[in-house]
Amino acid sequence: ITEFHRTGTGDIRISWKSSQERQYDILSNADLSTPRAEWAEVAGAQDIQGDGSGITTAVVAPPFPETGYLVVREEGLPALFEDDFEADTGWTAIVNDANGNTNWERGAPNGSTGPLTGADKSANAWSTNLGDYGADSDISLRSPVIDLTGVAAAELNYEAFRDGDGFGDTASVRFLRASDQVQLGAEVPIDMTSFDASWTAQAIPVEAQAIGESIIIEFNFVSDSSPDAFSGLSIDNVVVSVP
Repeated sequence: ITEFHRTGTGDIRISWKSSQERQYDILSNADLSTPRAEWAEVAGAQDIQGDGSGITTAVVAPPFPETGYLVVREEGLPALFEDDFEADTGWTAIVNDANGNTNWERGAPNGSTGPLTGADKSANAWSTNLGDYGADSDISLRSPVIDLTGVAAAELNYEAFRDGDGFGDTASVRFLRASDQVQLGAEVPIDMTSFDASWTAQAIPVEAQAIGESIIIEFNFVSDSSPDAFSGLSIDNVVVSVP
């Protein structure tokens, strides 16, 4: 805490060292004997995002009649975007090939191998067909628009179930500018040579060129010409947050 004093109107002015990638709560208590976890939240002084200058200031009415104490609690920012696919939130499935043997489908996966539910046994996931994927396919799944303006960095987390032929199928993540769908930065490969026995957490730093933009996330899947009895790629629980 860098500043702490009464103002001319009787309020309390408090400043502290902060980070723009964190948010802060002010808590109060009349004495120091109460465990910190039980201190009360000061009204109007919750979820204060850190200032870009490195110092954040708040002015609060005294939450106690006479003597008391204040503390500043740091916590992570809420997710910039999150979707567990249990409702239709506006994702777009696109077939890029001329065959139409495969498309992204939302529901309960039901391939010859691979998952039979979403992650955490949920009802829905996005999969490359809800049954087995087809040959010679090139398909994309695009998210709703995600606002990355005002953040210095972001991370994409999701759960995947990879169940391909192990050599001829590929997948990747791309970050597109929302206004014109231009790709921002390099695409990030998803290793389809791995076989998952269960849903597996994945983490990808958002490309630097996408920071400060409104973006769309695109999951792309490409299969070769061999007929395979596998479920392909399934994804669930997509979260974009400040690391």
